[in-house]
Amino acid sequence: MIRKAAPLILLTALLAPTGMAGTAVAGTAATSAVTTKATAVDPLVIEQISSGVLRDQASPITISGVVTGTPSASVRVRIHWGQPFRSRAEMASFATGQEYPTPSYSTKVQATPLDGAGKLRFEFTVAPRDIGMTRQGVYPLAIEVQDGVSLQSIEIERTFLTYVPPEQPVPKVKLAMAMPIVDRPHRASDDDFMDDDLRASVSTGRLASLLDLVQKSGRTVTWFVDPALLDDARRTATGEYTVKTASGGAKKAADPAARRWLDGLRAALTSRPVVATPYADPDVTALVHAGLDAPTQDAVKKGAEVAGDVLGREIPTSTTWPVGGALDRDGLDELATAGVRTVLMSGATLPPDPQIATTPDAATTVDTVSGSLTALLTDPTLSAALDADTSVPGAALLARQRFLAETAMIAFEQPQPAGQAGLSQQAGATGQAVQPQQQSRTVIAAPSTRLWNPDPEFVSGLIKAASSAPWLQLTTLNSVRPGKVQVPRSDLVYSDQDRAAELTRSYLGGVKKLSRQAEIAETVTAEQQKLFGDAILRLASASWRGDAKRAGGFVKQVRASIEQRVALVSVIDTPRALAGTNGQVPVSVDNSLPDSVAIKIRVTSDDRSRLGIDAPGGVYETERLDIFKNRSQLVNVPVTVHGNGGESTIAVQLLTADGKPYGKEVHVTVRATGYTGIALVIVGAALAIMLAAVVMRILRRRSGKSPPPGTPGAAREQSTVPAEHGEGQA
Repeated sequence: MIRKAAPLILLTALLAPTGMAGTAVAGTAATSAVTTKATAVDPLVIEQISSGVLRDQASPITISGVVTGTPSASVRVRIHWGQPFRSRAEMASFATGQEYPTPSYSTKVQATPLDGAGKLRFEFTVAPRDIGMTRQGVYPLAIEVQDGVSLQSIEIERTFLTYVPPEQPVPKVKLAMAMPIVDRPHRASDDDFMDDDLRASVSTGRLASLLDLVQKSGRTVTWFVDPALLDDARRTATGEYTVKTASGGAKKAADPAARRWLDGLRAALTSRPVVATPYADPDVTALVHAGLDAPTQDAVKKGAEVAGDVLGREIPTSTTWPVGGALDRDGLDELATAGVRTVLMSGATLPPDPQIATTPDAATTVDTVSGSLTALLTDPTLSAALDADTSVPGAALLARQRFLAETAMIAFEQPQPAGQAGLSQQAGATGQAVQPQQQSRTVIAAPSTRLWNPDPEFVSGLIKAASSAPWLQLTTLNSVRPGKVQVPRSDLVYSDQDRAAELTRSYLGGVKKLSRQAEIAETVTAEQQKLFGDAILRLASASWRGDAKRAGGFVKQVRASIEQRVALVSVIDTPRALAGTNGQVPVSVDNSLPDSVAIKIRVTSDDRSRLGIDAPGGVYETERLDIFKNRSQLVNVPVTVHGNGGESTIAVQLLTADGKPYGKEVHVTVRATGYTGIALVIVGAALAIMLAAVVMRILRRRSGKSPPPGTPGAAREQSTVPAEHGEGQA
């Protein structure tokens, strides 16, 4: 819908209250108020053109609509037409409001006041011959609203009419259409739903509309499905799940609407072409520019696995549709390395070089580090029709007319002899019968936005109209192949705007760090499970473009999940006592995981002047230790106390089996008493005294003689003789 500043000013005056008409508005505030009132409605809407394609000169068509404004204001509505367009460039100029040469016009409604509700319904019934359609072509049609008094133009709505006489042959153009079933991620780590928006979307929202469209779209549209979306929907459909809240988490029962949506999608896609995007639809170029190569390759592989599992059949991932339809050489090489053989991109990324006046075939080949790829190029103008905001009155009709007219103009284009780019005449200008081109061309249409929210009735109606157009043949995307003769094209165009739209380096730097932490958390288990691989891929999704706040929340949750997992294998941080100047300090490692782990332990001293580690270089490192699930492991570390002992700390770092740090370094307190030497002296002295006493007694017994009878000693000795002995001797 094209409007100009001057007509809007006039419209403001025309549709203002009667007392203000023709009176200068005093003050900025008053002007603003009137302008807001005048532009708050849509003054001109074309509601109907009874036929999208005109075939018979005598058969009338109806063009109708409504003008909205201030009750009783006088307006005049008329239609304009002109000679057929000679090129798509002329069509583009007309659509953007540029003057079209030698228009003719017919006044059908003149000096008619709007009704009490501020509306005027208009209707024109004309036959093609009445508006100058004498030969095959695409014709301009404009509806103009004028001031009923001054006859100044207030607003013009521009559209197109296509006339194809039934007796005239028309070359066929193949039309392929691609449409996305993509959503932003709803989980951070695998068990953490960050919102419950999926529940509403699959029941009555955007995803429900997409399913409705799949079911109505016929069998030639190729659907690109994000496996991460299928994964999220399956998770909500099959059991209880938890949604993160400010207070922790809320338990949600399995969603029957999600199951119905999945079942319906699975059934609808059974007989339709389907391609799986890489898992979570990653921002490939941004990842490569940030030095993250692995996520793209992992996403391609994961996408095939999940899509095949959910949809119940093998789903290819050899064709990729990058976000925005744009890639640079780095991104293209990365996809080729990941096994992608076809890329769907905007035609603006590989323009013809030199420029040509006609529309080239949509398929071409491009070279990569892994060989040639097929590039399928969408037509920007046709794709824009699929993006039409049908909530705006009349937008759906105008989009349909433009789509049909553009494809017809492509079919009417004359073939160009080699070396005469830009010099061909168009059939619409000459009126000559169009001869079929040497090589049948294909054009491709695809929405420009990933989170596409179409009106199913509009898109399915557009597909139906295209299938009925005599110049179009609908085909699937996988049937499109480069021809033997290709139009020369420039190198890949990747603009500053494309680069600015990427996920930022700072954001992906955080994702890269998390990826390393996740890898470490995964490698300590004996099975080396991929615990956070999917979570990292979800963080790399292109859907986070322009949504930094939400993406930051997902990053924070994934980081917390990784740290929680890492903390389940830990050093027991309790103070240790060492009695003496040297000995062994026990270090305990606890494994609270449900899996066995393989780790190493590295110990260093925080203050070597007070406490040394008895190992080469002062670093004690174990061989690989296998710790069973829910068990602890004790390691004795040899140390030496310097000086008078006291309190010191040792740094204990857990390592993966290949020597990477696992978790944070832990500092364990060691209290060295220095008492061991004194204790040995005391014990040694005591033993020496005891030994001396024993030796003296033995020597006395062996060397001493009995005293003579009658001496005090003899009496004492005799008194020790047992009585029995004496009695025995008597």
